[in-house]
Amino acid sequence: MTHGVDEATVRDKRLEDAGIDSNRLGDALDDPHCQYLLQYLRDTTGSASISDCATYVVSQITDSPQEEVSDDVLRRVQTWFYHGQLPMLDEHGVVEFDPDSRTVRLADDSPV
Repeated sequence: MTHGVDEATVRDKRLEDAGIDSNRLGDALDDPHCQYLLQYLRDTTGSASISDCATYVVSQITDSPQEEVSDDVLRRVQTWFYHGQLPMLDEHGVVEFDPDSRTVRLADDSPV
């Protein structure tokens, strides 16, 4: 609890202190897909596959069981993560993304 201070303001201050452009990263971190992704990674020991991350995120967004996630939706989210979110989050030190193995993990010194 931040006692009357907006949590987004606190987060932006932490990012600024870490030398990170809070506008672009802040926009990404405000997206529910990214929030669920980071939640999943915090709860996962080691690396996770993009497929597993996307399945979890879509099931949370749609409030449906993971086995009912549409293959089409899953492919689109995986592509968005692979080409957009994960490289950007990696660039900002939030995650460690390995595009060759298609795995991601929360960075040890992640600012979020």
